[in-house]
This record gives sequence, C-alpha cells and structure tokens, in this order.
Amino acid sequence: MISIFDTHAHLDLEPFSDDFDAVIRRLESGVFPGGLVPDELEGKTIEMAGVLLPGIDGKSSFRCAELAKRFPVFHAAAAIHPNYVANATEDDWKIVTKLAYDENVAAIGETGLDRYWDHTPIEQQIDALQQHIDLAVQTGKPIQIHCRDAWNEMLPILRRSVQEKGLRGIIHAFSGEPEQAVECIELGFYLSFAGSVTYRNAKFSPLWEAAKVVPSDRLLIETDSPYMTPHPFRGQLKRNEPTLAAMVAFRLAELRGETLEQIAETTTKNAKLVVSSQ
Repeated sequence: MISIFDTHAHLDLEPFSDDFDAVIRRLESGVFPGGLVPDELEGKTIEMAGVLLPGIDGKSSFRCAELAKRFPVFHAAAAIHPNYVANATEDDWKIVTKLAYDENVAAIGETGLDRYWDHTPIEQQIDALQQHIDLAVQTGKPIQIHCRDAWNEMLPILRRSVQEKGLRGIIHAFSGEPEQAVECIELGFYLSFAGSVTYRNAKFSPLWEAAKVVPSDRLLIETDSPYMTPHPFRGQLKRNEPTLAAMVAFRLAELRGETLEQIAETTTKNAKLVVSSQ
C-alpha cells in the first residue's frame, strides 16, 4: 500500500464540476484518471491519505471549507490567489478572514507573488501577501506560498516574516533553484513538488537538483490539479487529479535515490504534521 497525501489540489474549480462524484470515487479507491496504470506503478495499490484544497478567492475558499466538512480526506485552505487580488472585493476579504478561524480550515493559502502573469500589479500582490501573512500569524496556521518568477521580492518578505513574526508553512509547487530551496529550508518552510519535477526537458534540471537538497523532513508532494499533469501523461489527459501525485513521488524517489515507499511514507507524514499543526 502506497499512502499519498496531495498537498495542493483545486478540486472546487470548474474543470471538476461535471463529474466530481467520479473524481471522489477514483480518489477513494486509488484509481488513476482515464483508467491508466503507469508502468512505474504497476502492481502498486494507492491509498489517498489526504488532499489539501486551497482557495483562490472568497467563494473558492468557502467551497473548499465546505468540502472539508463533507469528506474526511479533504483539508481546506483559505486565501486570495495573487493573480486574483486585483479583482478581489471587500466581501472576498471578509469571507477569507472569517474562514481563517474556521476549524475546517487547516492553512492560509494559496497566497504569494506571481510575475509570470500580469493580472495584478506586484505592489498589490505584496500588500495582499502581507495581509495573508498577518492572518496566518494571528490564527497560528501555516501559510501556503505561491511564488512564480518573483523570488527577488519573495525571499526578503519571508525572511522578515519568519524572524519577526514566526511565520511557517509550505512553498507550493516549488519552481526555484537549489540555492533558493536551501534558503527556504533554512527559514523552516516545507517544499512541495508538483508535476513539473517529472518533466524531462533540460530547462527543468535546476528543479531536479533542488529536489535533491531538500531534507526528508521538509519534503511534500502535490498535483496542483487540474494543472501540471505529470509525465508521462502530460498532454494526454484533460486534467490532473490527486492520485497522480504518486507519479511525483516516483520521480522524487528516482532523483533522490530512495524508494517510492520511502518518499510516500515521508511526504504523507510531513503533510499530516502540517495540516494538524493549527
């Protein structure tokens, strides 16, 4: 039995609305989408130990919290995604703030900085990130950080927030280089790896190296469903699903010279510690 904990899946979003019940059945039975069985996992039985559902705005955060109430396998996080900050309303912030104190909400996320897309001015993103940091500190809950092409701004903010406020949490879908991974680890963060670490083109080689330097007690896996479908199913499936986090675990085992069972056990243990550390 391979126990898998997906620390980031957007199951509340529209791509899952038409067949959510089928997704739940696959998740509960450890079945991969499309009836596929990866060669690397032939004969392995997958058990989903948990799935962390991050909010991207007020309504999304509320949906995630409701799902966490209905299904024991789910844990919720509440926040406004950096790309949605520009369009966030006062009601969005009220909902997120209220949910932050809800017992069904295990974390504040996803929040952060994103320079890849140009949906929200970086100054607004920074202000929103600071609000989320304060909320995480006030509630005593871990934060789930999104950082895409914005490490120059992100690292000083995290450094300051850890030193002055005791911030703790997860770097979601880590996309940096080994040096940035080391700094995040030194600040006490968990690093979560997604489908991108499974991609075989050379531009991802810094990410492969980063995956090797993360201590076992700081390692997590995720899918970022419905996005970032892992190799070898990238481009073949219409979306990613939580069970495919097993392919991320397999790739990490390959990169780190460990077994799939070791990676699965370690990352599941770490994830359970994070979601129970409120």
